[in-house]
Amino acid sequence: MALKRIYENWQQLRAASGTPGSRQRREWRAYLEKRPLIAYWGDSWFSTPLYRNLCWNSFSRIDGMSIRLGGPGLTAAQMLTPAACRDNAERFASRGFDLLCLSIGGNDCLGERLAAVFTGAPRMDADAAFERVVAHGVFERLRARYDLLLSAMAGVDGLRVVGHGYAPLSRHAIGKQGALTVSNLGLAALVMGTVGPWLWPVMQPVLGSKAEAERFAWRLLVDGFRDQVLAPSRAAHPRLFSYADFSGIGSIDDRAFWYDEIHPTEDGFSLLATGYNAMLRAALPATKRAAVG
Repeated sequence: MALKRIYENWQQLRAASGTPGSRQRREWRAYLEKRPLIAYWGDSWFSTPLYRNLCWNSFSRIDGMSIRLGGPGLTAAQMLTPAACRDNAERFASRGFDLLCLSIGGNDCLGERLAAVFTGAPRMDADAAFERVVAHGVFERLRARYDLLLSAMAGVDGLRVVGHGYAPLSRHAIGKQGALTVSNLGLAALVMGTVGPWLWPVMQPVLGSKAEAERFAWRLLVDGFRDQVLAPSRAAHPRLFSYADFSGIGSIDDRAFWYDEIHPTEDGFSLLATGYNAMLRAALPATKRAAVG
């Protein structure tokens, strides 16, 4: 089976890489001498179909091979199960993966999970709302899932894991449903239903204004996720895990950046991919860094 850039499933990847000692495996390893093998595992920022999301914009600039795992709307608890972490660690080890790109955790902080935190809650400001999320254990549970994953991946020789934070949400996008146009969403607009919102319907009765919702979103998805999930995960696994911090991207005042409440447009994802790929390049062996644009 001829080698290709993107594998749609493990069956394709196994067929292309062959068995240990086979001619296919020798060709596989030779191809990867100066090129990375990457898994992108995540929710809609990586896996929205037909849409130039972060995964698409990242890998389109890389000379290598990849597989995409996960799916839109999935939570950390759904993706990072003990069995999935163990099985994927074995797959990564046997085929010589260099990078696991991670985009997991946003869905755990939004929608029905967020609604469960604020059921029956009185009016409060953004700071009090954030403390309620912390007290509810949202970040603690996410951090435990990340630790489960990273502990499994620590045994994969040569593998590095690179996650990312979130761009600051804008009051101009909060409460916004995605406009299903090809210019905004690519060809996915032709097959998707309405998109969002996931934060404003829950938080409007609690916070009262989009200005306060913007401040809460920053504390939740930017500072909170970074400081209580990503940073402690890096501290616990410093040789294995790193992450891109998108807090300074300038997305609050850029109306063209957001497709809907929490998803950038294709151009927005293209901007994020520049910083993300810089982190991927730094995580790779020196012999493979030139393959990442």
